Amino acid sequence: MAYYDRLDEHGLAVLDYVRARRHDFHRHPELSWCEFRTTAVLCRELAQMGFSVRWGRPLWGELRPHNLPPREQLDAAFAAARAELGEGDPYLAEMAGGFTGLVAELDCGGGPHQAFRFDIDALPVQESGGCDHSPCGAGFASVVDGRMHACGHDGHMAVGLGLARLLAEHKAALKGRFTLLFQPAEEVAGGGVHFARLPQLQGADRLYSVHVGIVDRPVLVCDATWIAGSVFEVVFRGRPAHAGNNPHYGRNALLAACQAVTALYGIARHGGGASRVNVGAMHADNPNNIICDEARLRFEVRGADNGIRDYMAQRARQVIEGAAAMQEVTVEITPLTRFENHPNHPALAAWIKEQALAFGLGAGDIQDSYQVPASEDATFMTRAVNEGGGQACHLLFGCPVVGGHHNSRFDIPDPLLAWGSSFYFHLARQALASWGSDQFKV
Repeated sequence: MAYYDRLDEHGLAVLDYVRARRHDFHRHPELSWCEFRTTAVLCRELAQMGFSVRWGRPLWGELRPHNLPPREQLDAAFAAARAELGEGDPYLAEMAGGFTGLVAELDCGGGPHQAFRFDIDALPVQESGGCDHSPCGAGFASVVDGRMHACGHDGHMAVGLGLARLLAEHKAALKGRFTLLFQPAEEVAGGGVHFARLPQLQGADRLYSVHVGIVDRPVLVCDATWIAGSVFEVVFRGRPAHAGNNPHYGRNALLAACQAVTALYGIARHGGGASRVNVGAMHADNPNNIICDEARLRFEVRGADNGIRDYMAQRARQVIEGAAAMQEVTVEITPLTRFENHPNHPALAAWIKEQALAFGLGAGDIQDSYQVPASEDATFMTRAVNEGGGQACHLLFGCPVVGGHHNSRFDIPDPLLAWGSSFYFHLARQALASWGSDQFKV
């Protein structure tokens, strides 16, 4: 029996609720910066529970999203949300233009400030329609072509709402301030860097963030770290010419792009830790009889730490510029976004393990640490809290993941989400018990 199948009274109390909420979010996936319906539904649920909710432009203040999708994509997503929720929805208007996400607060007076972060965006993946795919068979598969929650963020939101319900129902017995941050655009490393700067996070004594799955087995990871990454867009510009009559006059941008792609994959890997490179897109809209004068590509590099990421980025720039020089074309390399590596607070990670054992997990249900060979923008918030005098830690609620992450058959067990809500509630209450002790000292 997996650890998350052993639900206590609080997990059982929210099981039906988190299942219903997860299924609703799964049916209505929204991409990064387009999470309009998602944010509105979250606002409504949390406000009904008694949380103070801030969203949209009033939440963002002077901050601005830095890697928005094309305007037509934003407008279409906003129109779709408005068509479903109605013209009079009280939450949508302030989100127009991509100002998605929200912060919900419950102030119980005195005590510590505990924050919990949940990401909310989906992926451009077409969901499987197979009869063996649980969301399809149970009737909660995505209703939007080409989009689905293929990484578990629907589950993250459900965990957050389950925690919120438990906090609200037991408010009279609690102390301190509880801040729930529902952050947009994790998949494009967009929201985390901005939410790390929100005043609602400042002064937090503790910050917890989580991802479901990842390790593909039923185990709680108390100290999960992530590799760093950077994403770039590249434009090569050459000179067109007739491909048969005077090819020598042309300067072939597509050839430069092809040579750059080959060279990127040939970068020597770093001996100090994991390093990655991937070209995700290349495009040249050009007839067959004309030397190509413009080609574009988008690529990413990753590293076990920020230094290895920067090494990969530097080498990538060198090989791209070299490919451009070989073909006598110009090149523009534009950084789009980045992920950072940042360590969790060791004292908080150790305390979480103690609390997991007290919560009923056995030693075999727990893994002390794991470096995920992927990236996550909660690390910006981890850094902000740790460097601000608090303690922050990222956990994994590990479970077997059907299909794997970012796959059309991705699925997770609903009991895991109720267990996660109850475990977070346990951490919140136990933190109150240790408030003022050495556990809260950096």
